[in-house]
Parts: sequence; structure tokens; C-alpha cells
Amino acid sequence: MPFPNTKSLAYFVPRSQLIFLNDINAAEIEADFAANRLTRIRQSLSTVYHEVTHWADTVGTLWGNEYLKQVYSTYDVMPSINLHGSETRFHRFIDLHDSDRRLSFSDYYRTVEVNGRQHSLSTPWKISFSCGIEFNSNGRPDEQRPVIFVRFGDHYTEQLLVRQPLSVAALLETTATWSELSTQFQTLSGIDRDERIVEECFMRKEYGDRLYTPELTLYSAPVHLLAHYAHLQNSVVAYHLGSLLSLVCLNLVGSHFRKLRIPEELNTWGVRVSAFTRKESRPFAFMCLCMNGPDWNDDMAPIDWVNKALSNSGLPSYEEILGHAVKVLKEDGLVCERPTMSARQKYLRKIGAEWLDWRRTEKDAAINYSHISRKHLKLPVIFDANATPFLLFGGDFDITLFDPMEMFEEEASLHTQSLNFRRACR
Repeated sequence: MPFPNTKSLAYFVPRSQLIFLNDINAAEIEADFAANRLTRIRQSLSTVYHEVTHWADTVGTLWGNEYLKQVYSTYDVMPSINLHGSETRFHRFIDLHDSDRRLSFSDYYRTVEVNGRQHSLSTPWKISFSCGIEFNSNGRPDEQRPVIFVRFGDHYTEQLLVRQPLSVAALLETTATWSELSTQFQTLSGIDRDERIVEECFMRKEYGDRLYTPELTLYSAPVHLLAHYAHLQNSVVAYHLGSLLSLVCLNLVGSHFRKLRIPEELNTWGVRVSAFTRKESRPFAFMCLCMNGPDWNDDMAPIDWVNKALSNSGLPSYEEILGHAVKVLKEDGLVCERPTMSARQKYLRKIGAEWLDWRRTEKDAAINYSHISRKHLKLPVIFDANATPFLLFGGDFDITLFDPMEMFEEEASLHTQSLNFRRACR
């Protein structure tokens, strides 16, 4: 299940931890970057860092660490797939499928009015929120798995236009889109002032239009939610704050969910509130933090707003939460059974902890090319439009510990076996 970017120019496959660029040539990026022709590759470079952020959120957060444990545990089944007795572990294929399905929820849960009126920053959608429940894999409603819906209505009539589930994938897209935006601003900072003002104007309009594109509400729902409760109209700031909160939520642990201060108005959802906290729902934590956060003030620094939202929610600071997560990643020794795969798992966990620690010290969730001077931060191997694997900016990612070609084949085999087994029981 890949995570494509908003224009499908690239995608990240979490099961293989590999990035693929559909329309981007590695040699062109490298040559233009070396020649400081940054505006020429601004779009391509921002797309790359969108996908790199998906990779970093998978290898370098507590949510990602638990997800990868499940992925690599499923890879353990593969070598013995035809041996007698191995069928007792086949349920891992289904468990992983259900986890992947739950990352963004299926299209069934999302509704769009195809003939809806076009909206914009000047005529924004009406926004409201509701709570539903999932159907389990047997087709029965599951009260233990509630779902938050962000509902967008017509500005004038309030007719429902989009109902978007708030999911982990939506949080991941928030951090990735902020990296994309941050990279764009970074490339524009080196050009003449007049040209920069014009380019920034076009860029803000482009991202503002995306916020009101019904097909892209997976990417924008958390940002709309945050802006609503923070009484914030600046979309760039909303993405910045949303990315910081998303990174925090991807690194919460059980004790944080037990301490989380629930806004009183959510009590109308009844027992579903306790189900959210019992299941340690990261989207639910995001919503609570937004509701508990202060009104935005342009004199505030983004990290200060985030820390105030955390304090109001009964939680530690951004630095404390991420610092604890880094410690957990560094100390976690649980790996899969297969020696080669476990070496890959440990290597990614080590790299991920370093990226998370950097994001902690930077007080920013964005990943852009400001990391280049930090030699300990390793970017993954990326496949460009010619299917050529490359290391961006000459990184020293160790392909002896994580061979991208072998991992590509492993994931392809896993996909085939998972699909085959699902036919037996679904």
C-alpha cells in the first residue's frame, strides 16, 4: 500500500521502506543542485522530501517502529511458506493487511459530492465533526474501533460535500506536506527579492487551492481541523503547527493516552471516547490537542503554541515526548527471526532514531536539504524515473545492511503471498 504524494509524481511503499520517483531523474536533480539552479528543481526536490518524510516517519517514530515490527514479523513467514505446520502463522498476512487498511481507511468510509460548488480560501468550506465506527473484517460494526470524521459543507448552504476519516495516514501526509512546503520556501530563499515575492504568491495560491480540493482531503483534513480550533487563517502556519502535532502524536506512548485531557464537548460521543484512548488512537489525540490548544497569535513561535496545547492536554513538552521516543528506539532490541531481515530492521531503527533526535533539536517536523551538513543523518536509497537506485547528495546509506533490490523482491513476494492467502479466508 503506497503513500503517493498529492500529484502522484512519487510514492513510498511502507512494507519495503522504498521510495519511487515516477517522473524525476536523479542525474538532473544532482546536476542542478550542484550548479545552484534550485528554482529549476524546486518542485522535484520538494516531492523528494515529501517522500523522504514518509520514510522518516516510518523508520523514526514509535508508531512506525511498531508497524515495522508487524511487517518484519510477516516477512518471517515467507521462507517456510510451504512447510508443514507453517500455516499457524499465516494469520500474520491478514493482520498486516488489516493494519494497512486501517492506516487511511477504505474509500467506503469517505464520501464526496461530485457536483459540489468550488471553494477557496476566500469562500471556505463549513467544517464540522462526527464520530462513527468501523466494520470489522466479518462485516459487523465494531464499537471498539470508533472513527473520527471531518465533515466539509458548502459555504452557503452547509450541504455536505466531503466526509473524510481522520486517520494515521492523514497525520503522515501532514508532516510530509509540511516538508514539501518547507523545501519550497528554502529553495526560494536564495533568489532575488522581487522574484521570490512573486513565486511565493503563486506557491501559496497553489497550496491554498489544494486545501479546497475534495480529492485531497486526506492531506488537508488535519490542517482544517487545527485551523478551526486555533482560529487560524494562515494555511502555511496551519501546516507548520499540524506537522509538529502530528509528529508528537506518532510518538505518544500508553501513559500519554491515559493522561490525555479530553475536551468536555467530546463526551457526547459516550463510550467511544474511552475506546479511542484504550486503542491509543493517534488521530483522536491529534483532535484533543487541537481542541485544547490556544488561539493562534502571530507573535507566537510554532513550537510555543504546540507546547501550550500539550500542557493544556496534561502532556509533557514536544522535546520531552520526542526525547523519550528517541530513547525507546535506541533501546528497543526486538527484531524478526531472519538474520538478514533483522539486520535491516536494526539498521533502519538506528537511522530513524537519529532523524527523530534531529527533528527534536530543530523543533520542526520538516525534513529538507538543511540536513546535508549533518553527516550522521542518512537518506535511503531512492529509485528514480529510470528505475535507477541512487543516494541523494552522495549519502553513505549502507546497502550491505539494507539492499534495496533485495527488499524490492521481498516485498513483491510478500504482496503475492498475502493476496493469495486472503482469497482463502476473505
